[in-house]
Amino acid sequence: MLLGPESWAGVSSVLRTLRQDPFVAAPRPLPREVEDFVTPWLEDVLGAIPPPASPQECLEQPAPELVIAGHSSACPRLLLVAEAAIARGHHVTTVLLVNGRVPEDGLSATDLDPPLGRLLDNLTRPDDHVPPWHRWWGSLMEDMLPNALDRERVFGEARPIPRALFDQKIPAPRLPDDVRLAFLAMGDMYAPSMDEARQQGWSVARMEGEHLHQVVNPVAVACTMMALVSQAHG
Repeated sequence: MLLGPESWAGVSSVLRTLRQDPFVAAPRPLPREVEDFVTPWLEDVLGAIPPPASPQECLEQPAPELVIAGHSSACPRLLLVAEAAIARGHHVTTVLLVNGRVPEDGLSATDLDPPLGRLLDNLTRPDDHVPPWHRWWGSLMEDMLPNALDRERVFGEARPIPRALFDQKIPAPRLPDDVRLAFLAMGDMYAPSMDEARQQGWSVARMEGEHLHQVVNPVAVACTMMALVSQAHG
């Protein structure tokens, strides 16, 4: 939610070489004055998914399987994406969270992480926005993305974010039992979420790396995602 499609362009390219058909959603900047920050984002994400197969096409060949994957602050919203995609006729098989929080029904980012709320309060500008995400952390970004061209390419898409976005409660609907859940951790930043996912019986993997490891090593991340999806379905 806080970056743009360039942060996943490398993984998408690798997945194509593995004979997958990936798409990377590119949600529009959120409106300045709205009360609901989930629905417009959700509609943009769903708009990036090709239309589901028609009944006639399903008779001729199996419906395409859809994996819903998201990173960081998108993770708590992925169950909503999957629920809406299923309602539109898609065959969703897996929801894969990458280095983010496990969805918890009816809670916001600041409910779950009060220190984040205090940080955002200190960053909030007179227009009630916070700066683009990469400006929150100073020189840590150079450790996360050592390559200057990568930083320019990825962070060039980041935009200011409405402060209120982080206080909106997010539903976490229950999905059909045949939709599998998986979690990919990059380093230990989201170790508690990884442990929670494992306790709930999800397929779990951990890679060494920083929060934007998918930019640094898209081959390893793409292959690990593929392995997790396969593991989730036994």
